[in-house]
Amino acid sequence: MIHAKIAIFDDAWSVVGSTNLDNRSFGINDEVNVAVLDSQIASRLTRDFEQDAGESRKVTLEEWKARPLSERLMEIVGWIFEREQ
Repeated sequence: MIHAKIAIFDDAWSVVGSTNLDNRSFGINDEVNVAVLDSQIASRLTRDFEQDAGESRKVTLEEWKARPLSERLMEIVGWIFEREQ
């Protein structure tokens, strides 16, 4: 899983980082983003994203519902910690 987020605007501006749009990311976690105005970087990030998307697979609702109990428990633990702000 890749945790980084990217946004590309007008094939020129790129924003890359780990920050989520929530209070924890902005106020508690040591997360950061960088914004760059460079069309070559925007192009490279676009190619990298398309490659990653090509190597991913769709998860159906049936697969999601049938995920292991251990995975479901970890989601609950994550949800509890997410609320600790």
